Amino acid sequence: MKAEYIAEYTKIIRLIEDKNNFLIVSHIYPDGDAIGSTLGLLNTLLKLGKTAYAYIADRIPGQFQNLPNIECIKTNLEKRPEVEVTFVLDSSNIDRIGQAGKFISSPLVNIDHHPDNTLFADINLVIPNASSTSEIVFDLLRYFPLNRDIVSTLYYGLLSDTGGFMYGNTNESTFRTALEMLKYGISPGEIAYRLFYSISYDTMKLYMEIIRGMEIDRDSKIAWCIIPLEIMENESFQNNTSPLLDMLLRIEEADTVILFKEHRDKYRVSLRSKTKDVGTVARVLGGGGHRGASAFDLLDKRDSAITDTVERIKALLGGKL
Repeated sequence: MKAEYIAEYTKIIRLIEDKNNFLIVSHIYPDGDAIGSTLGLLNTLLKLGKTAYAYIADRIPGQFQNLPNIECIKTNLEKRPEVEVTFVLDSSNIDRIGQAGKFISSPLVNIDHHPDNTLFADINLVIPNASSTSEIVFDLLRYFPLNRDIVSTLYYGLLSDTGGFMYGNTNESTFRTALEMLKYGISPGEIAYRLFYSISYDTMKLYMEIIRGMEIDRDSKIAWCIIPLEIMENESFQNNTSPLLDMLLRIEEADTVILFKEHRDKYRVSLRSKTKDVGTVARVLGGGGHRGASAFDLLDKRDSAITDTVERIKALLGGKL
């Protein structure tokens, strides 16, 4: 445990020991860290004989379907479960959890690593220099008996949020945590393969269709793609965009990539960069995230909106805030 956060760790450990009924929620548009940290905490609570529910108010991408107890994460709730503690994971503010906000109750425990976290809970364990929420959850849960399945989901989350230890949020603590995880008998190669190299044929065909429409501005070193609504709602796609973003980042001529994901009422815009601070860009545009990975919502669906937004991002990356 990091010494400066001992008080928060201790409060959370006591809640887990003393209470019996828990709700775990995480953000909409769930990524590997949201899923991994949620499953790690859920499976630990169940192993301790607690009653625990997990709820993410969005579709779970298909790439996560083989993770232990993934079926226990509900995407719809009809009524608020009777719980004593609510955990909010990997969410910089309460709005990020979407419809799950209707079902939370105090005391709230906020566990996160986003630098722009609003500290909205009764207990806030927010460590901005952690690689992932999964790293923080693992550090917390080591106080309890863990097993291979629990740690595998947390390693999955850590590996996902660091891009296989390639992103700028990877540090000495990340590797120390990964080494500790290995001691539980997890299979790092198998997890990495499933995370980065396992894409269905139908999904790959959709990726190729998206990439055909890619554009690039070589002067600003920005590339961008649009995922139209019909692909976003295609059952083969299942909102699985992380591998696509990783592909785009491999373009030698592009330092920053933008992915416009069309929804019925907006575009969800994801940003990734090798060297630029896209977290600041997203915050200016109403979103948030990290230096190298961020997102925001574009509510303007006029034909000119995407072009205008790309130009705005170019200006922001050029220092014209």
